[in-house]
Amino acid sequence: MADMYTCNRRNITPGWAICGRIEAYISSLPPPFHLQRPLLSRAASTEARTPARAPSFSVCWCATQQLPEVINATTGKLESGQPSLLCKQSMFARWHYLVRRLPLLPQDAEETAPPPELPDNPDSLLYNEAKQMCPTYQLAKQRLIEAFEKAKLGRWIKRPLEQDQFVCEITDAAPDLLFA
Repeated sequence: MADMYTCNRRNITPGWAICGRIEAYISSLPPPFHLQRPLLSRAASTEARTPARAPSFSVCWCATQQLPEVINATTGKLESGQPSLLCKQSMFARWHYLVRRLPLLPQDAEETAPPPELPDNPDSLLYNEAKQMCPTYQLAKQRLIEAFEKAKLGRWIKRPLEQDQFVCEITDAAPDLLFA
């Protein structure tokens, strides 16, 4: 596999830089997870880049929206103070909406495994507790972390636990807003 990629500056592709380094090290991801190779192209300019201070905003384009979201890089919220479509709070609100309307799926490769059980009041569920309810996701994440370590690409940096200990604050939002 090492012969397949040449590491000189001309032949290395952005896709290789992102996922090619762990391809040989990642093993048996549980379905439906698999390693994706993103379609990326190189920057057209060969000029040297002068690093500058990072901007105080980022931009998120979504095919279903007419205009891009302009996100404050400090707060992670839109300029209006509303949450972005990509923030954890918005993703958690979508999960809440779906979990109320769809049955939970078994989380084992065997279809006979019972689905995880929701607490009586899902509104009191913390974000990190909801993520723990999906053992296949947790296993896939663990395999990715192990692949990084085997490939000697460094250790996975974990966020402080407190960052994922929040309840969903976006309640009763219309589906056309949640899934815009």
